[in-house]
Amino acid sequence: MRKYLLVEGITDVSLVKYICQKRLRIKFPNSVKKSPIAKVNLVDIHQCEDFYIIDIKGQDNLLHALKTIIAPFLRGTERIGIIQDADNDFNASKVSIEKAITDSEIPREKIQCFLTPNNKDIGDLETLLLSTIAKGNKIMSCFDDYKTCLQEQQTIHTKALNKGQVYAYTMYSQQGENLYKPQDSFIHKDIDTKLWDLDNKKFKPLIDFILSTF
Repeated sequence: MRKYLLVEGITDVSLVKYICQKRLRIKFPNSVKKSPIAKVNLVDIHQCEDFYIIDIKGQDNLLHALKTIIAPFLRGTERIGIIQDADNDFNASKVSIEKAITDSEIPREKIQCFLTPNNKDIGDLETLLLSTIAKGNKIMSCFDDYKTCLQEQQTIHTKALNKGQVYAYTMYSQQGENLYKPQDSFIHKDIDTKLWDLDNKKFKPLIDFILSTF
């Protein structure tokens, strides 16, 4: 029976892969299978061929992915997980997901949802990642002044600031030429970068959700 996990973007995919590799000892293939019917990446797992991660490339594509990729194989589908950002309105984000599920006509009992950062507060994946970085981190301390300056412009969205802060951490936390983009900051070239500590309690709600999808 197939199991699906739908996520918003490539960094989410990379984090899910990292969690599965560290907690379940499942190693994902490096290749990405392109969907022939949607602008969506379908990634399968070598050691668990019935599990798929779908990068829907933004919240607006959730219904499209449910209807065109999952619904045709519904009879052979056991579980579907959805991970999306809560953003600035947790309830509105939840309602949006529920509407997509209803419109897809997929039975609700097959689907479970998680809103990052912790399935109860507003925020996003970057909010979660930033909350796990140790206080006093030198890179983050340097970024604080830069962030304060940008906030004074009053034209830059908090989400963009958070993305910039995560990018700064992943780019500059390593010595030498190991300059990672966020999506490469978990496992890069089959090597654990050790930039993120999955034992941090802030990761636990998301980890529990992902493991429950299997």
